[in-house]
Amino acid sequence: MVEATMPAEHWDAFRPGHAYPPDVVLEADRELQGLAELLERMGCLVRRPRRVPWAGLAGYCAAMPRDALLVMGDRVIEAPMAWRSRRHELLAYWPLVQEWRRTGARWMPSGVDLDVNPVREGPVIEDSWVIGEARPAWDAADFLRLGPRTVVGQLSHVTNRSGVEHLRQRLGPDVAVHLLRPRDRHAMHIDATLCPLSERLALYNPERIDPGDLARTPLADWELVPAPWPDPTPGPPLYMTSAWLNMNLLVVDDRHVVVEAEDVKVQELLAALGFTPLPCPFRHVQALGGSFHCATLDVRRDRHRTGRSSG
Repeated sequence: MVEATMPAEHWDAFRPGHAYPPDVVLEADRELQGLAELLERMGCLVRRPRRVPWAGLAGYCAAMPRDALLVMGDRVIEAPMAWRSRRHELLAYWPLVQEWRRTGARWMPSGVDLDVNPVREGPVIEDSWVIGEARPAWDAADFLRLGPRTVVGQLSHVTNRSGVEHLRQRLGPDVAVHLLRPRDRHAMHIDATLCPLSERLALYNPERIDPGDLARTPLADWELVPAPWPDPTPGPPLYMTSAWLNMNLLVVDDRHVVVEAEDVKVQELLAALGFTPLPCPFRHVQALGGSFHCATLDVRRDRHRTGRSSG
């Protein structure tokens, strides 16, 4: 799995028990706090997960709630993630899940035996992926909401076909799940491939998506704008990701979009599209494997303010 998805120069860093450099973690904490304060100034209610003693659990981290949880309407759905090393991440969010349940959310646990390894067990249906079909597996970050009844996603090294069917069962017949086919042989999560900005407007990764391939998808009549090719990234190494994290953004409302402080080309593009970019330092969080979309989970949205569906 590591060799299929990670940059080759960092494979050794993912050996069991090898922690992230302490200085990266310290700076990432500061950047996350800076993002929380920025969102609070925008009028958002920000909740933070509790800390988890990973040393005793053999886990990864809890910095990316978008990987583990999918919110659709009043449903909060746990993803049966393929990486068994990530099965304890829910511990960080569990107090929040309980609070959401008390205030009307429908909690939907994965209902899948996460001890079964889908990588080494079961038939491989897709030659492109290391993952098999021993159990349903999907990461929430392989899917994007395009409205109250539409989800788009992809197969990847962490999402198999039985996982897609598992998600469809959780969402029910009123929500359509459409699979895109980006050109990405290292695919793991779709939020550096496609970024919806507002109704019928999205950024796309020109290295992975040909807009002509979207003719029979919900994006067929959208305005699709290519994201600028990323410049070399200063700061710590991107251990788990490509530089296309420059398009992994957080849309706060119909005008404001949070973007990495040094991604000037993305900021200029957003301004040209009529948005107000909100620069925020995030390079050390990106080293942990994601950016603004990954590091946040919007549970409720004001549709009158944003023009987007509530979450």
